[in-house]
Amino acid sequence: GKKVQSADETADSAENVKTYEELVASYGKLPGGFNALAPIIVPIILMALGSIASMAGWTGIAFDLFNFLGKPIIALGVGTICAVIQLATTKKLDKFYDMTNDTLKVTGPILFVTAAGGVLGKVIATSDMVNFITAHATVLGTVGIFFPFLLAAILKSAQGSSTVAITTTAGIVAPLLGAIGFTSPAEIALVVMAGAMTVSHANDSYFWVVTNFGQMTPEQGYKTQTMLTLVLGLSSMVGIFILSLIL
Repeated sequence: GKKVQSADETADSAENVKTYEELVASYGKLPGGFNALAPIIVPIILMALGSIASMAGWTGIAFDLFNFLGKPIIALGVGTICAVIQLATTKKLDKFYDMTNDTLKVTGPILFVTAAGGVLGKVIATSDMVNFITAHATVLGTVGIFFPFLLAAILKSAQGSSTVAITTTAGIVAPLLGAIGFTSPAEIALVVMAGAMTVSHANDSYFWVVTNFGQMTPEQGYKTQTMLTLVLGLSSMVGIFILSLIL
């Protein structure tokens, strides 16, 4: 952290700090706390309710409503509407085009690079790697509690998507729990915890989100984001291994 400085850290941020009065003078009356955060909080709440509706087995109108609103694209659309409402209440809809244009100049390259990272991960995910790992799962199972960790780490590092790594690992490990000696609720819980964020690098769209929003070069991203996720995964696994010796 001391050796790597991103572009936004090296800039003189003191010049960009404004007092509340200066902000009001620049933008007019500021929205309340909830209104300001609504474009972010509302989509999260809707997606959470969508997941709850599915897991809780809701039926009828409640399930249909929250299942629809909980879809990511719909939830983000509602968040966008909340942002537009803020513009309308502050009477700045006439600047909507200019604000959107300026925003796209910043976020456009990030979206393109993020999408490219996701596509790279998808290409690798469609390869025969998953079938190869499945075919050799019994050999990997000899390492015990480290088996699900290594499996998830290999998949995550190879194709970039944490979701694909989690779901694929769960599908492979679940039928093998008895064979590798994990049958009690505590042991199964440890197996679930032994997933991996190891490691986030160029084929992970999240890597590009962090580096681009943090104004870091890819090299700096490897020194920070990639190394941090490696340390995170290994240190977590050490803790889980210690728990497996106790429980």
